[in-house]
Amino acid sequence: MSPPHPRTLLIRTPAKLNLFLELRGKRPDGYHEIETVMIPVSRFDSLAVRHTPDLPGVRLRTRWRPSVDHWTRTLGEAARSLLDIPDDSSNLIHRAVAATQHALRIEGGFDIVAGKRIPAGAGMGGASSDAAAAIRAVVTLARLQPPQQQLADIAAGIGSDVPFFLTPDPLAKSAVGPTVTIATGRGELLRIVSIPRRLWFVVAFPRGGLSTAQVYAAAKVPDEPEPSANFLAALTTPASGALDFPMLNRLSQPAKSLSPAVAELLNRMESEGLQPAMLTGSGAACFHVCRDRGEAERLGRRLRDSWSRSAAAGLVMVLSSVSNRPRWRFCR
Repeated sequence: MSPPHPRTLLIRTPAKLNLFLELRGKRPDGYHEIETVMIPVSRFDSLAVRHTPDLPGVRLRTRWRPSVDHWTRTLGEAARSLLDIPDDSSNLIHRAVAATQHALRIEGGFDIVAGKRIPAGAGMGGASSDAAAAIRAVVTLARLQPPQQQLADIAAGIGSDVPFFLTPDPLAKSAVGPTVTIATGRGELLRIVSIPRRLWFVVAFPRGGLSTAQVYAAAKVPDEPEPSANFLAALTTPASGALDFPMLNRLSQPAKSLSPAVAELLNRMESEGLQPAMLTGSGAACFHVCRDRGEAERLGRRLRDSWSRSAAAGLVMVLSSVSNRPRWRFCR
């Protein structure tokens, strides 16, 4: 007799950085056509998802780790609005679970506990990563294997970045080395490209976030959008020391105009030797690509020491690129 199927799944969900982001046009649905190159990085949220066959509905609890007080001390009292994440149907995790259940006709309900370590309002994709992991958890706990395209369609209906975090299939047996993902359309059309090396980053998040809607509303589509081809050619070269990437984020200017803290941070990073410094997504986090872990830790310390004298000083992280595959395990 086979043992009962475990009903709880524990998942670590990575953040992301946009190494390149261009606006290519406006769509009839109100979204922008984009071309972006994204990479998963070593800042993780966690999800514990339990299937409750006899108890319908979605029950979600969100917890900031290690505590709300820790995050408030790091980012200031003004950050409390960013830390106040609803657990109702407006939460992307809740929406992802409900949409997956409805699409695949899964009976029962799900209990989810989300441990948040990826800062909100940073442009690092924490909510989207959690939503993608929730989709995978639901189909796995329900012991289903729907077509990948069906899951991708569900993910695209939740948010533009969610399909990125849904790939590759974590149940695939083949190992996934360092990769980046090129996303086009509004972010749902994906192509995975291998890169020859692990990357290291200094990532800084100032006090106060940015509204994605406001940043995009203030952005202008260029007459001649830049393609990502030159960036990808530099990124994928096998030369071990080549880090001269022609990075671009078309949202940088509107983000700086909306947030003096972002403008100050980018200027400070470059003056402290973290050049070039780049916004990720619609912000407010900014990053610099380093040659190795040692350089990242050295530059991270330098930025912390210098930035600590600013009223806008927030969180400084040293992160590396990781596999897009979620880390997960079953428990009973």
